[in-house]
Amino acid sequence: MNRLSWLVCAFALVASVSCLAAEAPGPVALTVSLPDPGQKLLYVHEVMPVAPGPLTLYYPKWIPGDHSPDGPIGDIMGLEFSGNGQRVAWQRDELDRFTFHLNVPAGVHQLDISFQFPSNDRVTNNLIDLTWDHVSLYRAGYPTKDQMFRPSLEIPADWGYGSALQTDKRDGKRITFKPVPFNTLVDSPVIAGRFFREIDLTPKGSSVHRYLDMVGDNAAAIAISDQQSAGFHHLIEQAQALFHSHHYDSYHLLLTLSDHTAKGGLEHHQSSDDKARSGSRMFADPDHFMLDGSLLPHEYTHSWNGKFMRPKGLWQPDFEQPEKPKLLWVYEGLTVYLGDTLAARSGLWSPGTWRDVLAYRAAAMAHRTGRAWRPLVDTTIAVDYSAPQAWANWRRQNDFYREGELLWLAVDMKIRGLSHDQRSIDDFARAFFGVDNGSYVTHTYDFDDVVKALDKVQPSDWATFLHAWVDGIGDQVPLLSGIAASGWKLVYTDKPSVYQSALENVGMGELEGHGINAMFSAGLFLGTDGRVKDVLWQGPAFKAGLAPGMQLVSVDGHAWSAQALHDAIAAAQKSKQPLQIQARNDGAIATYTVHYDGGLKYPHLVREQGKPDYLKQLLAPKSVGRGS
Repeated sequence: MNRLSWLVCAFALVASVSCLAAEAPGPVALTVSLPDPGQKLLYVHEVMPVAPGPLTLYYPKWIPGDHSPDGPIGDIMGLEFSGNGQRVAWQRDELDRFTFHLNVPAGVHQLDISFQFPSNDRVTNNLIDLTWDHVSLYRAGYPTKDQMFRPSLEIPADWGYGSALQTDKRDGKRITFKPVPFNTLVDSPVIAGRFFREIDLTPKGSSVHRYLDMVGDNAAAIAISDQQSAGFHHLIEQAQALFHSHHYDSYHLLLTLSDHTAKGGLEHHQSSDDKARSGSRMFADPDHFMLDGSLLPHEYTHSWNGKFMRPKGLWQPDFEQPEKPKLLWVYEGLTVYLGDTLAARSGLWSPGTWRDVLAYRAAAMAHRTGRAWRPLVDTTIAVDYSAPQAWANWRRQNDFYREGELLWLAVDMKIRGLSHDQRSIDDFARAFFGVDNGSYVTHTYDFDDVVKALDKVQPSDWATFLHAWVDGIGDQVPLLSGIAASGWKLVYTDKPSVYQSALENVGMGELEGHGINAMFSAGLFLGTDGRVKDVLWQGPAFKAGLAPGMQLVSVDGHAWSAQALHDAIAAAQKSKQPLQIQARNDGAIATYTVHYDGGLKYPHLVREQGKPDYLKQLLAPKSVGRGS
């Protein structure tokens, strides 16, 4: 190898891309066992082909869809390496705890790796929701797409399972999947359980299969009604009508319905990993179903936006290289907008529910005082899904979801207005995400690509518009312009919407949170137990001295309850007397005088007569062709 080749190779190694070998050794045999579900312990065994000499292994750090280096490295236990029956010493990298260094002894060509992983929030007595990045080590020096793995899962023999992985065979407890590249493995979770059901959602005439795979802690949890099932059938059809493409061999909507696991969803290219926010009661009644109605549409939309098409900064050759998430307002914000729209078009939500959700989120962002100092783009750079809710109003959280939805509503309405209602966001979605139908090779894009695609749909100075919104602060951002251009307006009344009532009384939303929202009036967000979760910065409660962490004891002399607070706010509007709130703080009880007499305020959208109703057009189901 000449000097120039060595230099090229050196730079490639720094980028964790090997040029010393044509391909990564493999495949790696990976077996994950769950011998006792009640113990919630996963036992991991990897058999990795190796050569004698130095070896560096990684534990996945940057998990796709998490947008942050939060791989649960601190949870692995009992890590052991051996070759030819002898233990092999290892050392963790001093600067990167996700990296392990070994020196493979002479004569060893196969390395056995074993460890245990406690999965308290993904395993119950009756089910498992397995994500492979939690239970695997992989080689440094090779892109993950070039490292082949042969995965197996050992679970109780009577459990059913669902995954985008293709099954090679099942023998009792052991399921062996066909070999896949490591990046595909990490992108292909498995759900399994005693109570399992699969529904075929494949549209008539299509050869590309789609499934709804459900697992729950009991039979009632997966008791989906025919009407609810029809909504997911329509979801597949409406997504096809929107994108006119697919980017998977088949697709599995993986849904875990449990009161004992983590909640929320994570996108994958050929499947989702959805954990119902209302737990085992998602299908039990209309309110719970409404609160989870957009979960699967959101993650399904990510198959196009986020997985097939991905911001350049979010594509890396392995799971150790830092991601650059500045375009999450496209990746997540547009997915919220399109996913919610598909929820309405498919019947999982009514148009009224869609409007109630948008009104709630718009009001939340309009009262997001942190917008005065922190631009939207900064929330994409400093992603933190574990940030506390305390002072979130002033600090801001991951607002690229909710404010991102308002941004894309404004883009849609701008397209409709400039084109005299001839074009819409559907045309952009089809042109941008619908390329290379049938391919699932990832495409990347940057800000200029988004601007160019919008300009092809409807010429305008999109770069200036988007920069002003994403980089602006406070009133520089036309936050409610999309609503105003849609033929509707945001108003506040003294009656909550069905959606907000459900948030307060029966469940929790991934983005909104479960609790009593009086931020639009007295400036408080409370848990149902009366604990203060957040306070409107410089709002009435803030000026009275209330703060997150305090526990309300009484309101105007009445013992704390949500109803007591509502009654007091309504009474103050008539009496013009301040609220007297007793709260416990660090063990001491004090009285706080809250000067507010504006009454109860709950957000709603109402029609502006004389203007076109673009929301009616947006939410109407689209005609469905046979397509793919």
